[in-house]
Amino acid sequence: MDLRLTWDLFIIVFFGIIVAYSFIIGRNNNLKVILATYVGAFFADAVGNIFGGTLVQSDNFMKLLRLFYISTPEQAVVLMKILVFMTIIVLLSVKGSFNVDVASNRSAGLRLSLNLIFGFLNACLIISIALIFISGASFIGGSSAASPAFQDIYNQSNLAKTLVNNYSVWFMLPAFAFLSMSVFAGKDEN
Repeated sequence: MDLRLTWDLFIIVFFGIIVAYSFIIGRNNNLKVILATYVGAFFADAVGNIFGGTLVQSDNFMKLLRLFYISTPEQAVVLMKILVFMTIIVLLSVKGSFNVDVASNRSAGLRLSLNLIFGFLNACLIISIALIFISGASFIGGSSAASPAFQDIYNQSNLAKTLVNNYSVWFMLPAFAFLSMSVFAGKDEN
């Protein structure tokens, strides 16, 4: 068996883990994770931009980071954004003081389909945001220069290209699906 480790394979595995996890946590918590992802994306971007403008400018701080094999300020900012992004998702999903409660008066097949759809959208959202952060781009600052390291990923992976080129679509679709489901769920209850 000739198994080649590629960026596409890595993205597919990560994607599969997110979709499988969406079935474990259920539709309501899946929607909670999606909302936490939106908050986490902007929070991490802001923290990373502040971090990039202050701490990584210090020679002593960069010497400390080199102990952890982080050699450039850009790598430090990307790592900070990814760590903060994942931390916020976990904290808001587990400890967030809000609940999402979707009416359950639908058939089991429809509930399963909705969970699959939201799991798919959640995976696209999380992975595309992570790839945008890895590229060095910023939602808030508006910078879009891709790092040379990311260019290798981008050129080697069709999935990475699709997720990054269409990140606006992946950013919009979960919110649109959530809004659509909320409107139609409201009609079912009346």
